[in-house]
Amino acid sequence: MATRIIILISALSLLIGCSSSYQVKEMSVGIAAEDKSDLMVGTVLFDDAWSVPAGSVGCCWKDAGVLSFVDGVNFPSKVVVAWYDMDTDLFRVGEAQIDNKTGYEFIQKMKPVIVRSTGEYFDDSTPYLIVGIKRNGLIKVWISNSSSEAIGRQILEIGSGMAQIKELPPENER
Repeated sequence: MATRIIILISALSLLIGCSSSYQVKEMSVGIAAEDKSDLMVGTVLFDDAWSVPAGSVGCCWKDAGVLSFVDGVNFPSKVVVAWYDMDTDLFRVGEAQIDNKTGYEFIQKMKPVIVRSTGEYFDDSTPYLIVGIKRNGLIKVWISNSSSEAIGRQILEIGSGMAQIKELPPENER
């Protein structure tokens, strides 16, 4: 009886472990904003475990823009983003939940694309995780097989959330 219980507990822990962590060999991560934005992105933190650098972001909703590359990480289940809108003088912080199972399944089925500008066939198996932010606080997360428009591009929304306006620290504390 004790052996059956140990086997059952082992099987359950394997199932729980497999269902929540999806290891990614390599992935590109990009930050996008709605066109004509002037945002300074400070934090892009995934699962409170790993982050990517950001900086000034001004356009290209659903495009990956400048990319960071990560490897050997688990596909994330959430992202925390903090940014300052230089036009409205508002600081926002928000979190988006990510459907990591759907994102990981997308990666397993990615197809190559044809680059529009050159007509070349591009068969890169590196997925593009794109975090989009809007001035109103909306956060969207997509997974794609291309950084931007290409023939055969696949893009799937796998997460969303909202950021809240936060008060900036006094001038002498910055």
